[in-house]
Amino acid sequence: MQHAIRLYGVGGTRSARCRWVLYELGLDFEYIDRDGLIGSDELRTFHPQAKSPAAVIDGLVLFESSAICNYLCDMVADNKLLAPSGTPARGRHEQWVSFAQSEIEGWLWSNFKHRTLYPEKRRVPAVIEQNYKEIHAGLSVLEKTCTESDYLVGDEFSATDIIVGWTVNWARNGGKVSFDEFPSLSAYLGRLFAREHCTLSPPD
Repeated sequence: MQHAIRLYGVGGTRSARCRWVLYELGLDFEYIDRDGLIGSDELRTFHPQAKSPAAVIDGLVLFESSAICNYLCDMVADNKLLAPSGTPARGRHEQWVSFAQSEIEGWLWSNFKHRTLYPEKRRVPAVIEQNYKEIHAGLSVLEKTCTESDYLVGDEFSATDIIVGWTVNWARNGGKVSFDEFPSLSAYLGRLFAREHCTLSPPD
């Protein structure tokens, strides 16, 4: 079945997760990435904050990268990326995605805003070190998991690794987190970069 898919994204941002899922699923799509897209009236039509990513899938407007990734997988029968709803594997997928976004990604985003994005008068440098402690704690949990298994849900690559792997890669690159204490996570990222359709930004 053919689907009409249009994805709005920017470079290596969270939209990279959606592109990777689309490539793995073998779905054709139109990708819109151009200067001035973020914050534009055009993008606000599909995202209330005019942020990336946003997608229009067979007329359905969606935003938030993990929601888009899940929906894309669910609409492809017998896909190998995401277990069906109601299965233990799907439960673990939801667990790790929620964990990464709340225990790691939120703190990375806070640091990015206080280091770079906010105007100078809104920045609170004192929060950055505390955020790093939270990021480290979250990464330590994933380090243990990746010591025990090659991937996050069983022994096979899945959409979980696309979503969570993007966050781990952000921590190592733009998040400015030393990975000397995370050898298993470093090896995990190596496995993700070896994938044919990997869209993660290369190491700095």
